[in-house]
Amino acid sequence: MHSLDPFKEPALTRFSLSLDPSASIAEALKWVTYASVYVMALRTRLRRGSAWLAVLLFGSVTLVSLITLVHGLADLPELYGLYQPNFTPGRWNVGPLLNSNNLAGYAILGLFTGGGLLLSGRAPVPRLAVMLGVGVIAAALSLSGSRAGVLSVLIAGVVALVWWLKAKGSRLSFRGLGLGIAPLLIGVAVAVALGTEKEAGQLSSLDFQRKACVWLWSLPMIGEHALLGVGRGAFETAFPKYRGALDYDWAIVVTHAENFVVQWIGEWGVPVGVAAVVLVVGYLLREWYRSRGDRLRFMVLTGLAALFLQNLADLGLEIPALAIAAVVALAAGERSAPVPSDSASASKPPGKRFGRLALVASVPALAVWAAVAVWSRSPVDLERRDMSAAYRELSIAGEDERVTGTADELARRRADELAMRQAGELAMGGADVVPDKATGADDLEHFQGRLREAVLRHPGESFFPLLGALVAIRTREGDALRWLERALDLAPTSGPVHLVLAELMHLHGAASQAMLHLRLAAKYDRTLTGAVSTRASAWARSTDQLMRAIPDGPYSSGILLDTCAKVPTAEIKLACFRRAAAETPSSMRAQMELAQALLQAMQMPQPPCEDSLREGCAAEAEVAIRSARKLDSKAWRPGYLLSKVLLARGDTAGAAQLLARTCPMTFEGDECWHETMTLAIKSGSAETIAKAANALAARPCDGMESCSSMFTALAHDLEVGGQLTLANKFFIKAAEAEPSAARWLKVAEVATQAHLDGVARAALDRANRSFDASPTTRAHVEVLRERVARTSIATH
Repeated sequence: MHSLDPFKEPALTRFSLSLDPSASIAEALKWVTYASVYVMALRTRLRRGSAWLAVLLFGSVTLVSLITLVHGLADLPELYGLYQPNFTPGRWNVGPLLNSNNLAGYAILGLFTGGGLLLSGRAPVPRLAVMLGVGVIAAALSLSGSRAGVLSVLIAGVVALVWWLKAKGSRLSFRGLGLGIAPLLIGVAVAVALGTEKEAGQLSSLDFQRKACVWLWSLPMIGEHALLGVGRGAFETAFPKYRGALDYDWAIVVTHAENFVVQWIGEWGVPVGVAAVVLVVGYLLREWYRSRGDRLRFMVLTGLAALFLQNLADLGLEIPALAIAAVVALAAGERSAPVPSDSASASKPPGKRFGRLALVASVPALAVWAAVAVWSRSPVDLERRDMSAAYRELSIAGEDERVTGTADELARRRADELAMRQAGELAMGGADVVPDKATGADDLEHFQGRLREAVLRHPGESFFPLLGALVAIRTREGDALRWLERALDLAPTSGPVHLVLAELMHLHGAASQAMLHLRLAAKYDRTLTGAVSTRASAWARSTDQLMRAIPDGPYSSGILLDTCAKVPTAEIKLACFRRAAAETPSSMRAQMELAQALLQAMQMPQPPCEDSLREGCAAEAEVAIRSARKLDSKAWRPGYLLSKVLLARGDTAGAAQLLARTCPMTFEGDECWHETMTLAIKSGSAETIAKAANALAARPCDGMESCSSMFTALAHDLEVGGQLTLANKFFIKAAEAEPSAARWLKVAEVATQAHLDGVARAALDRANRSFDASPTTRAHVEVLRERVARTSIATH
């Protein structure tokens, strides 16, 4: 009713009962499709029997499972090597369905259908082919990582087995049971062989909080729309108003309730939703109970019951591919209607009568299908991306000219405009769809017209009011706060909305309100913590003000430290790190960050660590470093920072010796060992120099050129530091790794300077024998020989 309020238009007098009319129309199209598939499946069953429908379903599931396993074996990130999903599926989920829960639901139907074909002996295909298919499906299901899927199979399998044994007694042979179980066990064994700890961890995880929270958050929505619901298909746009926040997953995106009962009641309302659940589930259970005399039908309907059981936690029935498979399973498992006994009806074959009725019914159904296909061509996800891309291409006349004033004001306003645009980019989630410019995306009036149409199609969606607010801020026309108020009303826990509102508050000088909304943005969307820390550190004029932007929760320490690190003022930065270290004394990172900030302030020097205050900062840094070392005695970085404290106090030799005891013998410690050698050279400690040089020389290298370069770089550093004897040692190693004339000549030159005459003569001989020796290098060798001779005479 109030969706057009931000456009300053009167409240609508006529409006859709659905909060997303376009999605509801699309759902109607899907249900017409399901009905059409059901009619065709019944027609096939009347003509060919249930076994053919079962084979069709089983073959489809086997093919999907096989394609998925092949992608996993080849570790292909793209479907068919062509399509790149817009999310990252697991290794064993890259296939036609992509989603692990949907794949598991599909596999459940195929698994029980295949079992029915094996146990009934009615399969019109070879039994070996069915057994292989069951094994493939079992492997795909086990590797999917769907806990609800695997649990549903186990529960339904045990219930079916017990019920069947009780009903059939000795008529169920152990051979038939073995034929049904053997391929299942083989498939599980294959999954165990192919799987890793990741898949095992997914199946063994007991974390159900996310799903349970969605069910609980849906209850207020159901309560407010108890009579008619939010509209079929409108759950995604209606739910954000009621969504809470999880401490470990702030950016959770919910498109479905993950429970078909909650989904149906929420979208259809309590009367229709409950009736639908009772009718559908009741009809399935009745047919399941009555099918015990037919093994094929019983197993197919057991699979359908297991699918519904899985959909109490993993909602896949909203996906057309899975719903169509469920409809086919229902048609295959139902009882065949008895043929009327009257002569008029008996004169016509049931298949022909049914075919004519289906033909008559299909005409209006196709008309409805075509109409709905036209009216539902704007799903909310696609329209979000299209409008986001159109906003990026939007050019607003005079936007830059309105930024006027003094040079400082101009710079500040341009920075604010840039920050606002960046906030808009973050709010839009980085959509990459580029619209056709011929559509008029650069025209403000055209864009606003498209925005109005999008709002009418999806009145419960908060993204479009957020776009309206961004446009109002850029044009400085319209009421941006009114747009944001509408967006917050639809999605009060939307992090992007709070981020944009924080920018708007900052532009108007409302610092406290800006910090509050930064806090909420970080709380409700963890992906925005980087943007929040950047803005909070730039806007805060004191530590207390900065703390207002830090949310509570297990991640607050990390956000605070990220924010402290970005603060430009040294005094506020130090105060921020002191606050973080005091609030989280068990955080090694907090202690280390505080020590680093103190050392940086001492080096500049900056207040409050200049002049006479320098020693006080050094002592504080030492306390923080020792606290960090107690938290992790095996870490080497505390010792590295402690050497910085010693160096700041003028103890170069002590710093070098401490580094020599601290630096790790890995690539991670290269910088540490380089600093050790530099300080050791400065202090003149030959033992420490040799230790650092040997540690750097012990690094692995790949190939003679790489090794030679590594030794040469190390030798040059030693040569510059005046350690000629040690430098010569590594020049020799470089020449041995790549025995060129130039490298042996370098060995001879350094050896001559270090008065190592024997080494110099040997190096010159090697230079003459090198593979690349030339007249030029030989001439150079003779010059060096004369120099070595003169040096030797002078020495003696």
